[in-house]
Amino acid sequence: MIGRALVPLLVRKDEVRACVRRPEAADHVRGMGAKVAVGPFDDADALAEILKRVYTVVHLVGGPNQADDDAVLAANHGSVVTALAASREAGVRRFVLVSSTGAAVDASNRYLRAKGLAEEAVANSGLEHAIVRSTHAYGVGGLWLASAVAAATASPPFVVGDGSQLLAPVFAGDVAAVLAAADDRDGHLEGTWALEGPDVLTMSELVTLLAVPGAPAAVSLTARETAARLTEELGTPVSPTTADLYALPSRADAPDASEAFGVERTTLAYGLHALARTASAER
Repeated sequence: MIGRALVPLLVRKDEVRACVRRPEAADHVRGMGAKVAVGPFDDADALAEILKRVYTVVHLVGGPNQADDDAVLAANHGSVVTALAASREAGVRRFVLVSSTGAAVDASNRYLRAKGLAEEAVANSGLEHAIVRSTHAYGVGGLWLASAVAAATASPPFVVGDGSQLLAPVFAGDVAAVLAAADDRDGHLEGTWALEGPDVLTMSELVTLLAVPGAPAAVSLTARETAARLTEELGTPVSPTTADLYALPSRADAPDASEAFGVERTTLAYGLHALARTASAER
């Protein structure tokens, strides 16, 4: 989701090498102007060959929706450790990590705990680095917005928890703009920033916004119940770890990335309309 917004920004300025895991994704990324390598990329030596003469690595691998706890850790922490080892071997100068607000090594949510460990690895890597903690990002192909729409349009609509958790959803294009600006930044770069959207609302308010007019009030579900309902509504497995993440607030918890990197944030209304136009054009 973020990669498809980021690659066009980067190819305007320099060569981009994109590492993708699925062969079916390669042609689309090549069409955006990137050179593409396909593979699992769990071998640091093999990845280092791809990274020769690369200045910046942007790490976009991961997400909460994995098969089990070990997979959550591997996708969100193990992949970073491997990429850092490959980066040091290849002589990469700068490492940019997309993380999540709430990331911490002692977080109760397994995904946020894995992200916290990943942040720690980056900060101790000896490389120039920017860690960008994002709130729930939305864009084409994103699971979070698809889940919110599924919850809002279900009969009856539902929320995870009591629906009072505060959210500040951020447009994927804004995340990409911050990452591109971090790559462009002159001089030494080292720090952690957070990016949230300009509109703050509760989960209940978001579900009401996305629901059909006249829909009944949303019912409250536990994280495990939410995972089961989303799996049913979306037709794809949604893990309890993912649903548990949705039950938590999603607000900025570090210095403002939009201010630090000069990015104007997209309003939720404009972002949703832009996303709807894109989805319509691709059908």
